[in-house]
Amino acid sequence: MVDFSYTYLVRHIVPGPQSFSYFVPHILTPLSLLIPRTVLSRWQSIAIFLPVILLSTLHAWVVMDGVDVISVNAVLIALLFLPLKDPHTQFKLIVRNVIERSSLQQSAPGDALQEETALLSPSDEAPPPSSPSKPAAHRTQAYPPTLRERLPWVNMLLISIRFNDWIIAIPSHDRTQPQPPAFQRRRQFFLQALLSSVRGLLTIDLTHAYMTTDAYFTDPNISLYSPLPFAPVSGVAAMGVRSLVLGAQIWAALSQLFYFFATLPVGLNALGLLDDLWSPHTWGAYYGSASAIFTHGLRGFWGKYWHQTMRITTSAPGYALADVLGLKGREWKRYAVISIVAFGCSGVVHMGLVPAEPLWATVSPNRLRLYMGLFFWVQPVGMLGEMLEESLWTRSTGREVWERGWMYRVRLVGMGLSVILWFTACLPLIGEVGRQLGWFKFSILPGLRGEGWITWPILQS
Repeated sequence: MVDFSYTYLVRHIVPGPQSFSYFVPHILTPLSLLIPRTVLSRWQSIAIFLPVILLSTLHAWVVMDGVDVISVNAVLIALLFLPLKDPHTQFKLIVRNVIERSSLQQSAPGDALQEETALLSPSDEAPPPSSPSKPAAHRTQAYPPTLRERLPWVNMLLISIRFNDWIIAIPSHDRTQPQPPAFQRRRQFFLQALLSSVRGLLTIDLTHAYMTTDAYFTDPNISLYSPLPFAPVSGVAAMGVRSLVLGAQIWAALSQLFYFFATLPVGLNALGLLDDLWSPHTWGAYYGSASAIFTHGLRGFWGKYWHQTMRITTSAPGYALADVLGLKGREWKRYAVISIVAFGCSGVVHMGLVPAEPLWATVSPNRLRLYMGLFFWVQPVGMLGEMLEESLWTRSTGREVWERGWMYRVRLVGMGLSVILWFTACLPLIGEVGRQLGWFKFSILPGLRGEGWITWPILQS
């Protein structure tokens, strides 16, 4: 009989809380925000709350025999709100009125969205735009003086994962606020959700169908370079095919099915049961234009195309370190510090996907955590390599040649191919974790292929 007890799930399937200490940061961080500076100074608040948060989280990790995504993110949030920034004096909530929401939904999200999603922009010291460039029909709310006003303010801060509609004393973020909504109307959102869901479901079904025929994805003892099931292809070429299959499934599961799950709150909003504030169609875009990959390579992928859910929490320690080191403006050293710290933190967060006792793993969970972390830790290497390459090319040919004419078109193709090659080399790190944990033994959408909804006979022959 299969054991579906809570202990079984958090030990073998996905890590989760196994002690009360796990929840301490989720209690103390909001409490530290609710206590005004008239009661505790900033440094008193740090001295009282931060050690307890860190020690309790460490105890929770010891009990879990490892980290998990939520607890690592809770530590990053505590660091952001306590030593790195002071929400009491630096943060302001942008409150929109009905008129502004209506006018924003009638305007297309243009370049402002692209800039907002730029990860770790070297130009983070640039000042915010002048007030005429922003909608006038909104106001900012600083830390409220009364508890009645403070409770919703703090609650809004804690649930604002991307800090949209917040001024948080990070210029590269603040100058893009408030953001225009990703969709002008709900109808556009539902159309996008339909198209994305179809693309996502088809891609997931196709990739899973292939994975069931390629023993590499289900047998940890099969080499990454072993021959493919449908052709006598092995070595680096086989690795490339498997990386592309894995990348396609990750892309479909994360970027395409996001809109599918977001249709529920948008539907409730259409029925008048949910305020516009909570309807995803009024939020800034979660994913940017894929054209950024061709114009900016890896920097465009991570900074403009891919989701920015943990952008602020993972990069804030890097901004602080760069400031301490005296690195300012567009210096590549500042960009390097922020990038390395951000992806370092992101790697630790994603290590939390590995449980303490994986069911099918043939290697230790710590090795799997290392593989997962390495995928993110090597990304700054590729990004800084792109910056070096761009610098060398522009010095030898001039920036105008680099940005216009036939050289520009060659660069677009080269950037796209280089990103594909980069992920072909890096994705096997995630692939090794996935097959060791048994992710590919089951479809992300159970029964999709098994019920014969979509079949791919060519792969079953």
